[in-house]
Amino acid sequence: MDSIIVTDFDLEKTLKCGQLFRYDNIDNAYLISHRDRLFKVRQEKSILLFSGVDREFVSDFFRLEDDYKTIINSISKDEFMRKVIVQNYGMRIMRQDPWECLISYLCSARNKIPKIKQNLSMISKTFGSPISHHDYEGFSFPKPGRISNHEALRACKIGFRSEFIHQVNKNIDEKRLIDLRNASYEDAKSELTKIKGIGDKIADCISLFSLDKLHSFPIDTWIRKAMIEQYFGGKNTSDNKIRAFASEYFGEFRGYANQYLFLYRRMLN
Repeated sequence: MDSIIVTDFDLEKTLKCGQLFRYDNIDNAYLISHRDRLFKVRQEKSILLFSGVDREFVSDFFRLEDDYKTIINSISKDEFMRKVIVQNYGMRIMRQDPWECLISYLCSARNKIPKIKQNLSMISKTFGSPISHHDYEGFSFPKPGRISNHEALRACKIGFRSEFIHQVNKNIDEKRLIDLRNASYEDAKSELTKIKGIGDKIADCISLFSLDKLHSFPIDTWIRKAMIEQYFGGKNTSDNKIRAFASEYFGEFRGYANQYLFLYRRMLN
């Protein structure tokens, strides 16, 4: 395996914070599938060992170039956040492929992580191509246009989400999707929410996890609970007010605050 020295990075917390779904814990390491790549990675203290991909991909995928200490300092606004960060220090937001991320989060609507993982595995097996890495075998994530058989898609047990995925598969312009990385957050979100099945939360997830919008602040059940409990005195608060507060309070890296809060609140249950 190749290796790279890492600082301020925790592989396990990064993978298990709910942003990525196509991975498995195997042979004391993680086997990750992403688009047409199947690769293995494990961490031994400050050494990240990997095979199946090169250093450039690893650094880009795990955002190892981010100025982590600056990010953490900017969101450490109070004693509660400092405690949450200490508990989960090293968690990083990844830079996923926008197309796979989009479909992943269409699958996430009113869904739980184990079922999302199952859905994506079945979609890849049904519409992707076999890929391998040493003795490991898997399936690539299907390219836009490949998820064309609606009956086969329904058989992947994704329920009402199949209509959204089938439609976006026919209509998506992948180049335009990738180009949204260079668009403003507002323009990117506006484009994403034009897609049937994508509302504020899913658009913010795609923006945060694949489009380099580290100021996205997706609001799901766990984030809503955490924010209301810690910053709104337990009073019911609209998502718009929560989002506005996060923007002012946590600033430009509020997406990182979001993921730390997600980890914290989810582990309470």
